[in-house]
Amino acid sequence: MKHARTAVRLSRPGKVFVGLTLALGFAAVNSGNNVLFLLVSMMLALMVLSGMVALLNLKGVQVRIVSQQILEAQRPGALLVAVDNHRPWPLLMLELRLTEGQTLLPYLPAHGQARLALPWQPPLRGHPPLPLLRVGSAFPFAFVWRGQDLDLTATGPWVAPAASPAGIKLQEEGRVEETVGKPGGSGDFLGVRDRLPGEGLSAVLWRRVDWALRAQGEQRLPARERERGGEHLIIFDWEAPALAEMEPEWRLQVLRRGLDDAVAAGQAWQLRMPGGRAAGVGRVAYEAALLLLAQQPPLPVYAPAAAPPAPWWRFRRAS
Repeated sequence: MKHARTAVRLSRPGKVFVGLTLALGFAAVNSGNNVLFLLVSMMLALMVLSGMVALLNLKGVQVRIVSQQILEAQRPGALLVAVDNHRPWPLLMLELRLTEGQTLLPYLPAHGQARLALPWQPPLRGHPPLPLLRVGSAFPFAFVWRGQDLDLTATGPWVAPAASPAGIKLQEEGRVEETVGKPGGSGDFLGVRDRLPGEGLSAVLWRRVDWALRAQGEQRLPARERERGGEHLIIFDWEAPALAEMEPEWRLQVLRRGLDDAVAAGQAWQLRMPGGRAAGVGRVAYEAALLLLAQQPPLPVYAPAAAPPAPWWRFRRAS
């Protein structure tokens, strides 16, 4: 958590603790009672030690956005955040807040890493600015909260356009079907998918097997996906004449609807965009197609992010 200003604020129990400490201090001065002096000194020492522990709890912690994420515009999603602990001691009670979404990481071992999901609904497609990510902790006594507001827009995820309404029959616009491959042939290599039940082990890519998952009781076997011979290929073309009169954002939504229908039906498809092409069968290469739709220029104009509220000690000008 670097290049961000540290914020410190008292919680409600912290305000009560500070008020009680001041009250006991005034009582000790007025009465001259040594027991009260000892109690006040212990409370002050507790405040200092808790502040030092809180600083050590946040030192050497890095928070970043997980790369290669694709969300959908105007639809609630989960933003994956990675927390890296580069220190030789554990991290305790880390809080992360993104607008209304909040999550808590109770424990992270030394030199460990954890991934957390924060709910976020992107307003538009493309690369919209992220709200400030508030990262902090009230450890150890919940008296003082220390944290930072991180601006992670530069590393934020790409957002794919929303699909056009399902009730509108737009599947034929921008869609062309053609027969590819020879009947009974294997076709060209498309990508990698999960191995299907009962499928032969000769299709497994053994070099891509993650053997570390065996300890967790899971084992995913990646298999090759090839074009099936003699099948119909559904082509979604940005330059299709039926889409020429549409606005760019509506055209993207139409292509997204057709792509989703082809994926749900398990059909072979191909997306042709000015920035590149993506082809697959079912969900194979589906994320690559969404990325092409998200990066299509011109990108929407994003509203400027709201400025954080000014501290209480600064006077505001009258409008």
